Amino acid sequence: MRLKSNMKTISKLKGWVLAFCLTPALVTAQEVITRFNHDVTPPSKSREATLLTLPFYDDFSSSKVYPDSILWGDYDVYVNAGFPLNTITRNGATFDVLDAQGRVYDYAISNPFIAEYLTSNAIRLDSVFNPEPRALTPADSLYFSFFFQPQGNGNAPESLDSLVLEFGLPQDFDTVWYHVWSTPGQTLAKFLEENDSSYFKQVMIPITDPMFFQREFFFRFYNYASIANNSLPSGRGNEDNWNIDVVYLDYGRTIADPSYPKVSFTGETPSFLSRYRVMPYKHYRANPTANINEKFTFKVSNLDSQPHRLIHRYTVDQVEGSQHYLYTSHGTIDISPMTYSQPDSASVAQLFALDYGIDSTSFLIRQYISDSTCNPPLVDSMAYTLGFYNYFAYDDGTPELGFGVEPSPGGIFAVKFELNEVDTLRGVQILFNHTLNDANDQYFDIVVWKDNNGKPGDEVYRLAMCKPIWHDQIYRFAYYKFDRIVRLTGAFYIGIVQQGTGIINVGFDSSNDNSRYNFFNVIGGWQQSTKAGSIMLRPVVGRSYYIGVDEVQAADGVTLYPNPASNTLHLDGISDGVSIAVYDLTGRQVLRSDFTDEIDLLPLRDGLYLLRVTTGDGAVITKKFMVRQ
Repeated sequence: MRLKSNMKTISKLKGWVLAFCLTPALVTAQEVITRFNHDVTPPSKSREATLLTLPFYDDFSSSKVYPDSILWGDYDVYVNAGFPLNTITRNGATFDVLDAQGRVYDYAISNPFIAEYLTSNAIRLDSVFNPEPRALTPADSLYFSFFFQPQGNGNAPESLDSLVLEFGLPQDFDTVWYHVWSTPGQTLAKFLEENDSSYFKQVMIPITDPMFFQREFFFRFYNYASIANNSLPSGRGNEDNWNIDVVYLDYGRTIADPSYPKVSFTGETPSFLSRYRVMPYKHYRANPTANINEKFTFKVSNLDSQPHRLIHRYTVDQVEGSQHYLYTSHGTIDISPMTYSQPDSASVAQLFALDYGIDSTSFLIRQYISDSTCNPPLVDSMAYTLGFYNYFAYDDGTPELGFGVEPSPGGIFAVKFELNEVDTLRGVQILFNHTLNDANDQYFDIVVWKDNNGKPGDEVYRLAMCKPIWHDQIYRFAYYKFDRIVRLTGAFYIGIVQQGTGIINVGFDSSNDNSRYNFFNVIGGWQQSTKAGSIMLRPVVGRSYYIGVDEVQAADGVTLYPNPASNTLHLDGISDGVSIAVYDLTGRQVLRSDFTDEIDLLPLRDGLYLLRVTTGDGAVITKKFMVRQ
């Protein structure tokens, strides 16, 4: 692959942005987005990428966090389902102003600047190879198309910001770029008004200039962004979001037929739980019917020029457990040509297994849609893991925006949670957004309140003079361990009292509206939030903290076998400099060792255990395994 001029190779995920409303003395923050189980290490790339051939197609459904390295030559944009609103397919690619660690680019200014690139690998436009090799010419009706959306669930780009498309051709050891298309920034509301309430707009560009029909052809998107120059530097976070989806380049197309033979799930995976995205297993077991939705809603799209009748089914498989079932929805889904984000629903067929011998479990839920009457059949699937761990979470792990209150110091906000039985509160996980120059590095207190007729009441605990903690990996929660155990039952509230001069800017998941559980207090009285979303605070309960904390670890190269094991557990993919610990599900450490590639299990009883591998640089990898003697 040739070098591309003006290219950044910084990887990325997303963050947040703040919005202000009400009176001058009363300010609430806005929303953010990012997905929890991300591998924040960009995939490795060889120096020379293989030349791509037509068709070029990417709807970002087969990649997470980073664009597919087979198709794309950089990692700036964030592949996700949270920032885009009513996506054409399951994910989109989001442009913003954040680097790999979620920090605002240090060169960000209030005037428009180029923030992020999405650049294709080299594509052969001199020839086609199917059904027979032949030269490609302008007479072959070559079209480039994509869908775009400003703002989405994030922050709207200003009118002087823009999204740009360029075509590129190699020259010597660089690439010459030609401006093809651009559009100015605007709010999503204005975009909907101008596009007949369509959440995405498709752009189709014919390629007719003979100079582009070469052995190596590139295209790239990039965004102009600007950091708001305002009096609240702690609110200057992730801004100016653009989303794109379904990038398609092929010959034999026409402007009258923008279709592609595909049906797809769209947007985020639905939760089977009625209130939370994650909750402790013991509290689910205490009242399972109240914690499960009778139905869940999902969305599908049809990119084809033909209507389709889809069958929907899903499977539920308990991880390291015994529950496994398949459910086929009653009836079919009829979807017209070129229809996007059509909602449908399905029943939750069974309660999740009630295993009283364990404290934590998870379930892999796979959903499928299909039309087998086509040739070839059209099929799509999506999967997610529903966890019953040791914390409560309303959010999905992605902060599309940020939340805080003004004026500071003294601004307070809190989130309501409900215990189904007596439990012990051990601490709280909080996700903090980066702002420009980390201006939200302010002191705050963490406070727990009892319930008082649906609002925070008497204070029962305070952890004073805390500061935001950020990780090198983007969108990782910080854990604040309490200095004493707080015993609670029923409804309680946990939140933040801002002590510094600026807002704290906590992550805000705007794609999951739990505003009825969010409260703020800036003038001596509690008010329910008017901002749709979830404040990213997660209370940790029970006997230990580790359960579920590292479930976000992505593919790490460490494998265990056999699993279940009886006498010896073998480890592949670890090296010198690591430490290894084994915990039972009460949080008790039962084994510990320095580097080893096998573990003697004879001292352990039958059951589920967690293996924690800590590398020399502090990274933690968690694996589950079963012992059956």
